Amino acid sequence: MAIERTAKEGYKLMKMGLLPAAAREFQGALAKNPQDTAALLGLARLHLAQQESGQARPLLEQVLALEPAHPEARGFLARLKAEGQKDEGALDELRELAKNPEAGFLEFYNLGHALLLLPGKEAEAAQAFVQALKVAPKSPHATTYLGVAVWKQGQLPQALKCFKYAATLAPRESLPLQLASKVLVQLGQVGKAQLALQKALQRAPQKPELHEDFIKLCVFANKPKLALKSVIDFRQLDPKNPNGPYLQGLVMLLSGNLSEARRTFREAVALAPRAWEPKLGLARALLIGEQKEVAEALQLLEEAVALAPTEPGPSNELAVHYLARPETTAKAKELLARVLAAHPEEPGANLNMGLALVKTDKAAAAGHAHKALKSTDPAVREQAERLLKLVS
Repeated sequence: MAIERTAKEGYKLMKMGLLPAAAREFQGALAKNPQDTAALLGLARLHLAQQESGQARPLLEQVLALEPAHPEARGFLARLKAEGQKDEGALDELRELAKNPEAGFLEFYNLGHALLLLPGKEAEAAQAFVQALKVAPKSPHATTYLGVAVWKQGQLPQALKCFKYAATLAPRESLPLQLASKVLVQLGQVGKAQLALQKALQRAPQKPELHEDFIKLCVFANKPKLALKSVIDFRQLDPKNPNGPYLQGLVMLLSGNLSEARRTFREAVALAPRAWEPKLGLARALLIGEQKEVAEALQLLEEAVALAPTEPGPSNELAVHYLARPETTAKAKELLARVLAAHPEEPGANLNMGLALVKTDKAAAAGHAHKALKSTDPAVREQAERLLKLVS
């Protein structure tokens, strides 16, 4: 005999992390009884867990239509209003629900979640998640978002501890490991960050954003071969995303496959003609190798700068070419001044500005060189040291 679909079974599956199966149970319960508030709320919670607030909202409104005083539905809707509209009234309602002597996990959790999206509310959010964890000490979601709250306050070791623990509490969830990898990068532990993302991918191989993060991390670590499988998977999972061919282009460029890099960068430019990153990537690929295409590369760099005039990447690249000819030095200074107005400590722009000023203002050139010495790129630091010797 077939097992009857009930909301209770859906909640059980949801706690196990089997979200698609839980959704089927809730939908089955609603097919039998469209006014089953437990199933409506369960399905809404599933959508919220997957950042699908637009699909959760009508379900929560149905619950309130059936039970106007339903505390959980009220709390979730107030959270959505506070998050989406930055509504102080909704935030106050969440605070009031959390102050109720009978407040439970969801009241504290919803308050923390709403506060987390508002600037300057991280400490209050953390406190709300601590209260939620007193009610449910092994909640992976509250543990994860407590980690986010302390991370936003700059407490990286504490955040990492939360994400690691959440990953053990929810062995099928990928988000804690994905967040742990970001913290590990900030801590300078790139190898461990790669391992964390690989574990996240084992848990959720169908999530394109995980493949995207892993590719970017491999590019950052200059280990393109590790990214090859994720490049293929990412493009298959999200074929219309221009970041697919763009990241493939970066991987091919780092691997030395120049023709494939140019081909995939061109594909990315065609998919996202208003994005500056693919234009910069293609320009760099065109300036490498025996068959350089300088004119096209310079045109692409000028287009990238026009799209993102304060981004360091395209302006620095174009400034290098302008600095190669005395008659275009003024253009280089103009580009770099815009970047430095927005990013006064950016090492590459400071190095290039120092080079632009070396013949006309040695004191200013030295000041820019000192800022360039703070770069994490050894090549930039080496050039900055040479510049300082030149102007001293």
